[in-house]
Amino acid sequence: MDKSNTQDYIHNDILSSEENQDIDSYISVENLLKKQFEEDEFFIDNLLPKGSLCLLSSRPKAGKTNLALQMATCLATGKLFLGKKTEKSKVLFISLELNQKQMKKRIINTLNHYQISDTNFKKFPLVFRFSSEEKGIEALEKELRFLRERYNITFDVIFIDTYVLFKDINKDAIARHKSVYELESEYLAKLRKFCEKNNVSIVLIYHNRKAQAFSGDITENIMGSTGIAGAVNEIFLLERKTGQDKAVLITTGHTIEEEEIELQFQKGLFKLLTGTEKEFRIAEKIIDYLKQVKEATKTEIHKYLKEIGETRSKGEAFEILDKFDIENNQAGFWKCSIEKRSRGKPVKKYSLSFSESVSNAVEEKQGSLLEDGYIENLEKLINEGDEAVDF
Repeated sequence: MDKSNTQDYIHNDILSSEENQDIDSYISVENLLKKQFEEDEFFIDNLLPKGSLCLLSSRPKAGKTNLALQMATCLATGKLFLGKKTEKSKVLFISLELNQKQMKKRIINTLNHYQISDTNFKKFPLVFRFSSEEKGIEALEKELRFLRERYNITFDVIFIDTYVLFKDINKDAIARHKSVYELESEYLAKLRKFCEKNNVSIVLIYHNRKAQAFSGDITENIMGSTGIAGAVNEIFLLERKTGQDKAVLITTGHTIEEEEIELQFQKGLFKLLTGTEKEFRIAEKIIDYLKQVKEATKTEIHKYLKEIGETRSKGEAFEILDKFDIENNQAGFWKCSIEKRSRGKPVKKYSLSFSESVSNAVEEKQGSLLEDGYIENLEKLINEGDEAVDF
């Protein structure tokens, strides 16, 4: 076969030549592998990259504004956010949903949580903007340019609550007979370019679909066009049912690793669910289940845990079982028996190993740790940093 006459053959030597400026948007594998790129930089380690467009989404009343306020406060002070290091940054929080009175109550709660009481707020690098008269990308660019040129004020991170109230996809754009997907993609592409050009990160606060359990696909739970989920750099999906204290922050994106962060929501604030607290909670659920059914296989226990939304990992649940058996110097909270079958493999079944109130034993064990201050200090270490800990 004559390679010069087939489209299947690519002249990489031509693409590698610096003289061919008319095709400079192409690059050969050889040249791509030779390229050196700078390491990704973050405002929040492995969560908020610099120059990125991010989406923080949840169902209504799940606490996304509260979580965004915590993120903004940690960025402004350089405190740990959910156990992750932050780079002290200048933050603008555009609130188009809550008014000043509502926001004041929430920010006071947040500042108290992080024990920020004696700061000189004249120099505090977190600023709010409430006006919704001017909205959209062009208005934001104009406003930021004015602040920079007139007052030498710049921002590193901008929160927009909410994206629906901010965007100005006008009638002219809609009249061009483009699909919602195309309009959203083009609009968010402009915001992405703005982030990259100014090395500023924007966090858009948005809504999940109502009354829908997490499907396993993070993009399917975000309300509206898939163009929104596909056009941003990173996605933070907050899952919490109204009235419940348990929550999960699911993260994914172009730069950050996929992660599921288990949280507790108490008094309007999110905290990391520490390993110890999580283990006690799951152990108590397993104990309650075994008290009901007397004995169960691993598969049955895991199925029950999934039904009540406690864990997605079978291995995780039984690591906790093993840990409690090792740490308990009695016979253990549970025992494993092997039921032999005439055909097939033997089946392991778990049951409680003694009849007294196991739940009370767990509470006593947890109480001793609380008395020692272990859990409290661990929580402070994770949520507030080593300065707050006194072991």
